[in-house]
Amino acid sequence: MNRTLKPIHFVLFAALYLGLQSICIALFPTHAMGVSYPFMILAPWLALAVCWRVGRAGAVRTRLLWTLLCAALAIWGVGILFAAWEDLLQHSALIGADFSDFLFFVYGMPVLLAISSPTEGERDSLFVWLDAISVLMTAFLAYVAIFSVLPFAHRAGHSLSESRLLVTYNVESFALAGAATLRLLAYTNDGEERRFYQILCGYLWIYGLLTALYNHVTVATNEQTGQYDLLTILPFVFLTLGAVYLFGRPARGEERVQSFRRKPLTLFIDNASPIFFTVALLALGAALVRQHFYIGMSGIVVALVVYGIRATLLQSRYMQAQQELQDARDKMEAMSLTDSLTEIANRRSFDHSLEVEWRRAVRRRSPLSLLMIDVDFFKKLNDRYGHPYGDDCLIQIAQALQSALPRTADLLARYGGEEFAVILSATDAHGADIVARRMREVIQALNLKNESPIGEFVTISIGVVTYMFPTEGTSATFLRAADEALYLAKRNGRDRIEYASSDVPAQIG
Repeated sequence: MNRTLKPIHFVLFAALYLGLQSICIALFPTHAMGVSYPFMILAPWLALAVCWRVGRAGAVRTRLLWTLLCAALAIWGVGILFAAWEDLLQHSALIGADFSDFLFFVYGMPVLLAISSPTEGERDSLFVWLDAISVLMTAFLAYVAIFSVLPFAHRAGHSLSESRLLVTYNVESFALAGAATLRLLAYTNDGEERRFYQILCGYLWIYGLLTALYNHVTVATNEQTGQYDLLTILPFVFLTLGAVYLFGRPARGEERVQSFRRKPLTLFIDNASPIFFTVALLALGAALVRQHFYIGMSGIVVALVVYGIRATLLQSRYMQAQQELQDARDKMEAMSLTDSLTEIANRRSFDHSLEVEWRRAVRRRSPLSLLMIDVDFFKKLNDRYGHPYGDDCLIQIAQALQSALPRTADLLARYGGEEFAVILSATDAHGADIVARRMREVIQALNLKNESPIGEFVTISIGVVTYMFPTEGTSATFLRAADEALYLAKRNGRDRIEYASSDVPAQIG
């Protein structure tokens, strides 16, 4: 029978685990180190198993975060194994740094990588490589800083003193906790990423405080083990319980989606988080410059180069995104000015163009012509043959009218329904008449079926208005005159062209 473990079960197990360790240390005080190390070794691996399980069950974009945390726990787990080997088998004295101390320091690298990694969208492989270079360089510099010798060198180095090593641990622990706290501020909604950083912040602060207390007690008492060994286990207990509690409850759909609407402060923190690794590399490199000049300078150079490449890529992609956004806006603007059926200009485009051309004609004192076109008896065509046929007719009519325009600068627009409008800039009455007659001819040549009182095929009525050097009136009166001419063509029998007089604005106005 499959039974689901509840958070209370893990709380009871943690209490039993800590209690059992405390009892074993109390019962075997002379062998406290031997009985305490198994509990200290097992704790990070149990936390790793729970975090791995939680990460696999979470959203795809949070899996990398949990994987990095699991990598940190694995490094810490290997470090405690080396510490046990050094203390129990080699009986190392607390006079300097051992290899386990290096692992305890390097364990923070995956944590820092989790804090500095972007957690939204797809992660670019080049950024992953840059982060990997930063991790390797940081680990290399940390090794040199701790042991004062190159890795795998066949000569003895001078490791950090115990006091400086403890200060280094404390600085690293609280720096990670502070960075994780800043990272948490970038999340405002209760999503999986925010909950991950809640757990990580709590764990890092508890780890920093308790390990600082543990190290202080170790130095003060000059003992290597005792009941205070429980302090090294408590952070992993919190991590395990936090992961189980926050991710054990069923997540609502909206909680699994991180909001993209953020305040400027949270956006700044989110985008500035990748600089954490650069700062770490610069700090380590600067610390090594005096004793190991070339190694320290190499760390500084790598930090600046990696940051420069990252900044350049981000800037170029920002510019590309801006260009794509502008292209999308232009496309949307073009779509908003285009009739979806006929793919010619729509009413909005016509109104804007008419106003522009009217002002230009007034400013230049040049002629301007306007044609209003109506498809005769189009409602009967729709009723008799159906709307699909009517739509197809409108498409063919629009294409034919477009072909009759003499210049690309002339505008053909669908004014509404079966009505079209044509703006002819710098065109006098004679030129407008030529265009109107040409349009009637191309429509007649289509031979589109439409039985009506005036014939068997589709015809059009056209109203034409032309102003020579307009000095009064407005574009609205200009349009009204063209409507009057079209109305006159329809009233006089359709399938014809009628013209408005040039003084219509003065009469109407």
